Amino acid sequence: MKKMVNLYLYVLIACMLGSCQPSEWNKREGIDKGEEGFLTDLDDERLLIKGTYYKVTHDTYIQNQHGKHLDYSELKVGMKVKPWHRGEATKSFPGKANAKLILVLTDEESAAEQRAVTAALEHVREAESQRFIVLGVTHLPSEHVYTIEMMNRSNMDASFMVIVEDVTDEILYIK
Repeated sequence: MKKMVNLYLYVLIACMLGSCQPSEWNKREGIDKGEEGFLTDLDDERLLIKGTYYKVTHDTYIQNQHGKHLDYSELKVGMKVKPWHRGEATKSFPGKANAKLILVLTDEESAAEQRAVTAALEHVREAESQRFIVLGVTHLPSEHVYTIEMMNRSNMDASFMVIVEDVTDEILYIK
């Protein structure tokens, strides 16, 4: 009986010591949620969402909010998305992260915001090389407009507002 207790004790100690060793599972970096926003640049398998470029790899899963798998080629500038990434995003501006999941929001509100953001981006873009960041979108239903706060990546000192009519997506004002 004493030998059996000693055997269990040795097995318990070995298991405890074994769990202190770095395993493949413990080495994996966690998955973090990025900031929800709008795709404003699709370039070389990278997505610019707010202030972060997300690198899309063969490990990245892209889907809509109903669970339908999407291909990278189906992504469009202006789409509202929720990104998840593996590991830390870099502290540079724009930041960089490896995308694990890109969730494309397809509800009615997100689709309306997408149309307004797309119209605003098309209106302010003067050259194909220009890159913008959408900082925020606010719908003012009583005034029938969206206010879209944007920033040009080449001039990050100041943001500007684009006012878009909420039914026709007509640009009403830029300030």
